[in-house]
Amino acid sequence: MESPPDPQQARAVFDFMMFLGDTLSRSMQRFEVQTTCSPAEVDVLRVLAQRGPLAVKEIARSIPGLSLSKLTRVLDELESAERVTRTLNRHDRRSFLVTPTEQGLLLIGGFLQGLESIAQSMLTALTPAERLMLVELFTKIQASGQVAAERVDEGQPPGN
Repeated sequence: MESPPDPQQARAVFDFMMFLGDTLSRSMQRFEVQTTCSPAEVDVLRVLAQRGPLAVKEIARSIPGLSLSKLTRVLDELESAERVTRTLNRHDRRSFLVTPTEQGLLLIGGFLQGLESIAQSMLTALTPAERLMLVELFTKIQASGQVAAERVDEGQPPGN
């Protein structure tokens, strides 16, 4: 059995998480003010930019915590701002396909480029070998976090 993390190490990770959260929060707030785009709208645009046209239910499944009723309101806002279009799904006439517009793609692309720039600037403090190690560690932590999240979703404690 592995020993628990050293409290100082855990504190350093916690401090970095807080720093990163604050950095992302400030970026998001700036983006919201500049574009009048809510966090939920950003989430929807990000999913659509990554996966292309989707049915409303597919979007809802891709964004945990976003109810269908809230998603409908978000899509109404995005559509009125000409950031997405909704068309009848030819394969299932009971549903709509949501497609990002050119404006929506440009908007989310700019936001994601800003986040990419933050990531690039953080990496400049590291050597190429440290960067590789960091990516490997992040991948390992992310995989571990996904397993823990799945266990919680199944109603099990994350550490067992």
